Amino acid sequence: MGGVNRVAVVVLGDLGRSPRMQYHALSLVEQAEKEVYIVAYAGTKPHASLMHNKRVHIHYLATLADALWFLPLSMLPKPIVMALKALHQLAVLLWALIFIVPAVDHVLLQTPPCIPTFAICKLACLAKRSELVIDWHNFGYTLLALSLSQGHFLVRLAERYERALGRFGDHHLCVTRAMRKELESNWGVGRARVLYDRPPQFFQPLSYPELHSLFVKLSTDLSRPMHVGDCCAAAQRDPSADGSSSPVTRSAATRTLFTRRVRGEVEENPDRPALVVSSTSWTPDEDFGILLEAARIYDDMTHDLASYPRLLFVITGKGPMKEAYREKMAAMEFKKVAFRLLWLSAEDYPRLVSAADLGVSLHVSSSGFDLPMKVVDMFGCGVPVCSANYSCVQELVQSDRNGMLFNDAQELAEQLKALFHNFKSHKNSRLAKLKAGAMDSSKRRWTDEWGKVGMEVFAQKRGKEE
Repeated sequence: MGGVNRVAVVVLGDLGRSPRMQYHALSLVEQAEKEVYIVAYAGTKPHASLMHNKRVHIHYLATLADALWFLPLSMLPKPIVMALKALHQLAVLLWALIFIVPAVDHVLLQTPPCIPTFAICKLACLAKRSELVIDWHNFGYTLLALSLSQGHFLVRLAERYERALGRFGDHHLCVTRAMRKELESNWGVGRARVLYDRPPQFFQPLSYPELHSLFVKLSTDLSRPMHVGDCCAAAQRDPSADGSSSPVTRSAATRTLFTRRVRGEVEENPDRPALVVSSTSWTPDEDFGILLEAARIYDDMTHDLASYPRLLFVITGKGPMKEAYREKMAAMEFKKVAFRLLWLSAEDYPRLVSAADLGVSLHVSSSGFDLPMKVVDMFGCGVPVCSANYSCVQELVQSDRNGMLFNDAQELAEQLKALFHNFKSHKNSRLAKLKAGAMDSSKRRWTDEWGKVGMEVFAQKRGKEE
């Protein structure tokens, strides 16, 4: 290896929606003191700390739609579009790694996707005498099976490709112990290291003034009704919140749905709803219908009971099924439940998570070997989580310690009912216990995890691994 103290980070997706790879890049710069070259697609704006770092260089790849603007891609058969996309990615990625990115010691590759990145990144590493580090987030062929079928010939072909080329990484990182065992036992990977997702430092609990500032900023979005008779579409400002008639005092005494400013001090709005946050990619591996049905059941069970609060579900994320669910939500009528769909900046998303009373994760792994990163973010802010149950999720969510696990909508609704009983009087010891457990789960931060696992990988040279 050349010892040039540079690393290429490859994300064949939207960099702004790849938080783990952004954290990798920051750790490589700040902890390992490397120069980092990111090759990725543009889209969502990455975190400001990455954008403003002088040792991080970002090269955005051209998309297939940009290159073939004259072709109606949406009218072509899916297999043809997939083949064109793979060929285009092959060309632009190979060009970037060979001719744009300078010599590097390591190429850090996010997978999935692995087509054509495994082959291209390995070729680039051989050409530049670099080492390939594969960061396994999931298995790509299992995601392809969600849109096609498990027995489809393209899925079988993708699995063979992934298994055959995946073993040619020089180092392997993965997100769970279950995935490490699978890679080492069944994929021919000699050694894989578990580098758990951990919350970065900017996922932290906020003070009341900080929360109030966020809610003032989001007041228009949070107050906009989504349903007939929306229970959370109340006025967001109350000029007489402090009982004063002074024009100056009235203008300073603002009231949001969740907080209010009284004589210069910010406090919780006593009649606020409970805030439940969920982040989703609006894809088939996250059945949003479960949350809608659970909300309906909670509404039916509690709408005439004073000991249960209104629930405001704030859902963040982008994806193909978002608009279909938006229409479905708008058609539903609730008495004690409301939904809001928001898209937040990388800086505001951690603040919203910190404001939540509870998080909900609908993620069910396509492979059974990955974990929902959004839960890690919530724990970082001291927010407990109700998570869909599947094979390895217990590596992250421990029932009745830092969250709860559900198998269907009825079970989730019962958990909401149990956790929010006597919410206004703050007498629900179960919710308080889970919040304490969530904070305890987040004591180990991303920099701690990366310093222990990632640093070892990027300090090594070929042939030196023990």
